[in-house]
Amino acid sequence: MKKIILVLLLPLFFSGYLTAQNVTSGKSESKKITVKKPAAGSYKQLPDLIINEEKFVDENKNNFINANEECSISFKVQNIGKGMAQDVSVKASVKSGSVSGVTFNETISLGNIPGDSSRSVTIPIHGKLNTEDGMAEFLIQVMEARGFDAFPLEFKIETRKFAEPKIVIADAVFSTEDGGLIKLNYPINLKVLVQNVGAGEAKGVRVNFDLPGANCVFLGDQNQYDLNFMKRGESRELDFLFTATRRYTGTTIPVSVQINETYGRYGLDTTLQVSLAENLTAKNEVVISGVTAAVAEDITIASLTSDVDKNIPLIITTHPSRYALVIGNEDYSKFQRGLNNEANVKFARNDATIFKDYAQRVLGVEEKNLFFITDATAGEMEQKIDLISKLATKTGAEAEIVFYFAGHGLPDEVSKEPYLIPVDVSGTNLTSAIKLVDVYKKFSETGAQKVTFFLDACFSGGGRDAGLLAARSVKVKPKDELVTGNVVVFSASSGEQSSLPYTDKQHGMFTYFLLKKLQESKGNITYGKLADFVKNSVSIESLRINSKEQDPTVKVSMDVQDKWESWTVN
Repeated sequence: MKKIILVLLLPLFFSGYLTAQNVTSGKSESKKITVKKPAAGSYKQLPDLIINEEKFVDENKNNFINANEECSISFKVQNIGKGMAQDVSVKASVKSGSVSGVTFNETISLGNIPGDSSRSVTIPIHGKLNTEDGMAEFLIQVMEARGFDAFPLEFKIETRKFAEPKIVIADAVFSTEDGGLIKLNYPINLKVLVQNVGAGEAKGVRVNFDLPGANCVFLGDQNQYDLNFMKRGESRELDFLFTATRRYTGTTIPVSVQINETYGRYGLDTTLQVSLAENLTAKNEVVISGVTAAVAEDITIASLTSDVDKNIPLIITTHPSRYALVIGNEDYSKFQRGLNNEANVKFARNDATIFKDYAQRVLGVEEKNLFFITDATAGEMEQKIDLISKLATKTGAEAEIVFYFAGHGLPDEVSKEPYLIPVDVSGTNLTSAIKLVDVYKKFSETGAQKVTFFLDACFSGGGRDAGLLAARSVKVKPKDELVTGNVVVFSASSGEQSSLPYTDKQHGMFTYFLLKKLQESKGNITYGKLADFVKNSVSIESLRINSKEQDPTVKVSMDVQDKWESWTVN
């Protein structure tokens, strides 16, 4: 009986034949069997799926899934094979034990994906209001109908619980077009700072202004503002223009400000009051209760005004024989042709306005004895200086004089004598300017027991932005005038230095630190300690902020050099 053994030889397969051996007793014979090769290109082509270009996108771009935030995971599913990927789907899940409160699309169908092509995929994710701090661990699988799946993708994203926003009116200021009095039948502008002082972002923020109705009129284009999204700490400035007609009988105009946002519970409504009274200038009358407690720890309340403009101490004691003349000369370009705005003294009006408030509330100057002028002409300055001098003279030895000036000073180029410059006096002709030594002399001759000058001006020809003589290339060191009588002079700078602004505080550098110490001490401070604080603070901060030296000085007469330092402010 014959045995047939077939041996499969792979190398021979590829050579095109097999060998069959016939084994009999004592004899053998071989025979070639030809096998056909597969035709080129007839192999079944397969798909090969991969995931690439993974990206996470969130609304506030902090790379967290925040509560109540819309986010997404996006990527590409690419078939780098030659065969068709059939009935491809994306399945997304969150690992067991991962954070709750996150919803997303679990299945997305992509259909067939031909070889050498791709599909873009976006999985929307929503952080619900109950999302907690933790980690969302996504598992993303790309499945093919026959099992030709991609390697899975793991995506780990931190989550954050809901942080409440708090939208408030952080600051507000009423003003008029000319910076003067609030009057019936004239436009009144309300500037407010809306700020998110909460711990979280706010959406759909809307601010609405309302007036009392009868005899009050909107003047602007709108009284409703859509601010939409506000980051934590972000502030927006709004202007609201209105007036009250002469039929209005109230002493104040209440402006109601309603703040809404998406949730309807994180906006703080506020009513702002502007007073209508003779000689009452526009000022911040806003009191916002409850804001401090709601402010997130690392957020600074925004402000339209400086910190020294608010919370001015009120000293009950007044001084019936204390007189004050306060002058703030800012707008020189308005009164002189050929001058541009750079020649103006930035913030001088604000300096004088706020010093006036301190003179009343901290220095104890009675309103009838306080004289206040801004952008004063030569005639106005002469008249008021003469008036103060006469009042102090008639009061006798009990009189005290406080003189404050913010504006330009200039030296005579020949005599080097320093002058105070009214807004209508040219820097090239000092004939009508106010010679500083004459003011010293006039006040000292009154016999007043205490005469104090606060001069936020330089007398070198420089200025806060530019000098009154912008073409002058060399500053002049003013003559050091002697003072007599019971006179102490606090000056903003020395020698050829300029008296500079503190732009962030909207004051002159000298005035800001003068007011700051009066605010902190509530006026319970000696002249010596006040001088030390102002000199040290201005010298250091001017270098930090303006990169220029400014060293305040104190000049005293021989008559008081042994006692002026112990004088008290109030």
